[in-house]
Amino acid sequence: MPNPPGRSSSREKLLDAAAALIATHGVQELTLEGVAAAAGVTKAGLIYHFKTKDDLLGALVERMSLELDQRSRTKAAQRGATTSARLMALVDDTFDMSPGEKRLQANLLAAATSYPHLLGPVQQLFDRTYGELSDAGPDAGLALVVAAALDGISLLELLNLHQFSPQQHAAMRQALQQLAQRFD
Repeated sequence: MPNPPGRSSSREKLLDAAAALIATHGVQELTLEGVAAAAGVTKAGLIYHFKTKDDLLGALVERMSLELDQRSRTKAAQRGATTSARLMALVDDTFDMSPGEKRLQANLLAAATSYPHLLGPVQQLFDRTYGELSDAGPDAGLALVVAAALDGISLLELLNLHQFSPQQHAAMRQALQQLAQRFD
């Protein structure tokens, strides 16, 4: 995942390095020494910010959850902050995810079997999103179905259970956008 602009702190550089290593090699190959080397800091410099691999992974999952939420909310706000806008932003996030972000999420998802306690920020993100969509009025059920369909598409691909073709992506995206527009 490329470094977003404005990130210059050692802590952020360490998280960026960890994300890049996880996306490439998976969590099982992640070491504090490797992260420190990739970030250009000493192991002591890394330990100042993250005492353990668990601390580092927890901070990375939290940052990733916050970034996904913020990106989606920003897109929705640009469209008017309606239920339709929120759903359209989720559609975009699902179908426009970069390959690097997909690899990182897939590897972190795989790590959840060994580190299930790290899923708290992700569960909170889902709780918040589905909670807000539950308040979508008489069509709340439809809003929830659209969001669940998007999460299902993502999980099928992240878990490598099925890879949809570009044509299938386009057809699903169009159908989900049409459903999302019903909230206008």
